[in-house]
Amino acid sequence: MDNYYKKISQFIVWDLIETIKIIGTIQKYDKNHFLNSITLGHRNAVKKYKKYKFALVFFDRLYNTILKLFLKRRKEGKRFLFYGIKNYPSLPSEMNKNHKVTMLVSGKPDRLFALKNLISYLSITDLHQDIYNYLNRRDDKYLCELVEKVEKRIKTINPDYIVLDGDCLPIQRAIILASRKLEAITIFIQDAIYSSTSPLIDGKAVDYILVLGEYYKNLYIKQGVGKPENIYILGYPQMIEKNEKKQIAKDYYTVYYLGQALELYNKNLLDVKLETVREINKICKKIDMKFIYRPHPADNRKMLKIRLPGVSLVPERESLTETFAHGDIFISFSSTSLVEAAMRSKFCLQLTNFPGKVDNFGKLGISDNTFNTIEELEKYLIELSKSPSLDKFKSKFNNNYIQLFPNPTARFLEIIDDIEKNKKIFETEE
Repeated sequence: MDNYYKKISQFIVWDLIETIKIIGTIQKYDKNHFLNSITLGHRNAVKKYKKYKFALVFFDRLYNTILKLFLKRRKEGKRFLFYGIKNYPSLPSEMNKNHKVTMLVSGKPDRLFALKNLISYLSITDLHQDIYNYLNRRDDKYLCELVEKVEKRIKTINPDYIVLDGDCLPIQRAIILASRKLEAITIFIQDAIYSSTSPLIDGKAVDYILVLGEYYKNLYIKQGVGKPENIYILGYPQMIEKNEKKQIAKDYYTVYYLGQALELYNKNLLDVKLETVREINKICKKIDMKFIYRPHPADNRKMLKIRLPGVSLVPERESLTETFAHGDIFISFSSTSLVEAAMRSKFCLQLTNFPGKVDNFGKLGISDNTFNTIEELEKYLIELSKSPSLDKFKSKFNNNYIQLFPNPTARFLEIIDDIEKNKKIFETEE
């Protein structure tokens, strides 16, 4: 029995920590700092849940009851369970029109999304307590209780497919363990960009992997993560409207730096990020460019205002799409947001001044240029500031890196149909 518990704890928690340890030697990450960040995240979730527990339980029951009683729709075909929708919300919302869709929700944004789209959901907010208990006390029984709770909850809807935005974090791994008992098919949709210089984190535990483009399919195959026949190209899982218009001549350009939470892996990287923002802000002031910093969701805005005096921050409620509309030039280290800006034909620059290895976006064809130092970036920004248009500096986006399908939901359903066909062939052969 002890061995059984150890296998569960290894699968749910320590697989990820060991991978981070390997990545840490390449990217200068700190394994212990990352583990502490995860523990703190679950502790904060527990604290917040206890504060609003009774209100949440009441609201969840009321909402789902009303949905069952008064909302009668055509719900035929397969049952889909979604967990993690932040980077591809159109999939569950579009599929909910004609399919049986349920969500696993953990916080306010998830609930509001479900409410807006009239999607039924199961709450898993309380599960953070089991994970925090394990991380704090290292008693395997808490992880066994976690899997039992997840299985009991998911069994109520008996999904055919469970769609995840990752398969490395504790709750995701618990969902996968439960899915195996329930014989539900698990699908991971890539929701971030990965560096070819590091081991892949997600995709190791699910049945099927849906990637952004041919580049990533080849990367998964090269690293031996997933069977080639179980890896599909979904493309970007959101509709992207490209900016096809020629840029209007401007007296000045608006520059955005897109923040990342690299300090979650190494606390020393926070100082690198803050210094980078300060220096780019100074450069822009010298050459009459407007500079704005878009914080990462994990950033502490109060701390930023104290440590970045004189630096403009994106309004807290401004969406990424709104930021893209307001900006002319976007800069980042390796943010997924930078790649999305490039997909929208915005002018993008990569600044690789953080320690560790990262792919060169310029060479990959997903940014308009890449610079290793702030000094190199400054020279280029000065050159751009003298030009009334950025068009002559613009390069073409590499569609093999991230493929754009006209309708991501239709593409997703094509993949499901193919999985169904292959499953029937396999069952017939057996």
